[in-house]
Amino acid sequence: MTYERRLIAGLIINAVVITLLSLSIGYALHWSLLALATLSFMLIMTLSFMSTIFYQHWRLSMMNLTSYAQLLGEGVGNVAPIENTQEGLISELQLEINKLASSQLQTNHTASILTLSALMDEWNVAIAVFDQQHTLVYRNAAMLRELKLPMLIGSKASRSGFIQDNNNKGLNHTFFSQQWQTQHLSFDDNGQRLWLFSATNIRQSLQAHESIIQQNLIRVFSHELRNSLTPMASMTDTLLSMDDVDPNQTKSVLTRINQRSLHLLDFIGRYADLSKISAPNLTWFDVSALIDESKTVLPNDAKVIIRGEKRCFGDRSQLSMVFTNLFKNAQQACVENSLIIELKVFVENTNQTIEITDNGAGFTSLDNVLTPFYSTKAQGSGIGLALCREIVHQHGGQFCVSNAPLTHGALISMTWNTQV
Repeated sequence: MTYERRLIAGLIINAVVITLLSLSIGYALHWSLLALATLSFMLIMTLSFMSTIFYQHWRLSMMNLTSYAQLLGEGVGNVAPIENTQEGLISELQLEINKLASSQLQTNHTASILTLSALMDEWNVAIAVFDQQHTLVYRNAAMLRELKLPMLIGSKASRSGFIQDNNNKGLNHTFFSQQWQTQHLSFDDNGQRLWLFSATNIRQSLQAHESIIQQNLIRVFSHELRNSLTPMASMTDTLLSMDDVDPNQTKSVLTRINQRSLHLLDFIGRYADLSKISAPNLTWFDVSALIDESKTVLPNDAKVIIRGEKRCFGDRSQLSMVFTNLFKNAQQACVENSLIIELKVFVENTNQTIEITDNGAGFTSLDNVLTPFYSTKAQGSGIGLALCREIVHQHGGQFCVSNAPLTHGALISMTWNTQV
């Protein structure tokens, strides 16, 4: 017989004994049969109710602790048994299971850290893991090598120079603020929230990128200077080789030299404008009014269609430069009788997107379209789209260039967040 059945049998026997003893006392006192029957009914009902309550309470306590132990055995660590404030064997059993649970969680947590250590100890990426209280639970050799600090396991993150970011989404370190790409993410490990911080050295990638930019600038500047200085040198050589200088020819040569000089000054001025864009003053404004101002660079028969939101978020002055440059590009690329530009403004969640399409011929080369000073137009400076991209980047956004799939005209997409 199981312990549970013996408990039920004991409760029944106890109720029967109490009932018989009570009836015996009543019979000895010469109670009537009606009184004895009433006493028997009341005792049976009362003892049955009390025995049932006792059994159910015991059974629920056992089931709760059994279920908790089973979940613990299956590796589930984010559960806890129903609190039992009573003293006694059940309370002691619950306390022992709680101790076992804590020990099991610690064992699983240690096993997870050991697995993490086996995977990441030899990585060149600097990695550190902290718990919810920002206590260090793991760091690999790359992190120790970069920070040159002991970084003791169990020490607070602040002791190693880590600080909580402004959005309360993780930890950052001033050492990794420049020429490092940092990431932080959180994950659950056996019911515990852990924060992983990683830092990748991108110094070589940045240097390679800067080298490419410098090479492109040298190439563009060399091309522009050569195009201007070569004819100027040729014309001056012609004048210097002449014995009798014709005043009209001299004036013509000086005029050409003046034009090329002004072109070079304009070229250098545009480059200076590109490199000194100030931080944007972000506000909400009427986009229709701004478009009306910007489309004055277009011919009278050009159409600008505005769809979507009536308001726009950004720096009004800087976005005026963006629209003006994009409208000029659309006009230069238009091969139809009349230019049609369609502008869409829409906001999804907190991201604002502005799309501009035209009925022009589109971009002939998307690879170099955003390269500063690169242009396929005879009179183009190659600065317009580079300036637009830099302004959008100052807004914290993305500037994308493509050809529209249906009209085959240019498609410009600009997206940034409306929350500052």
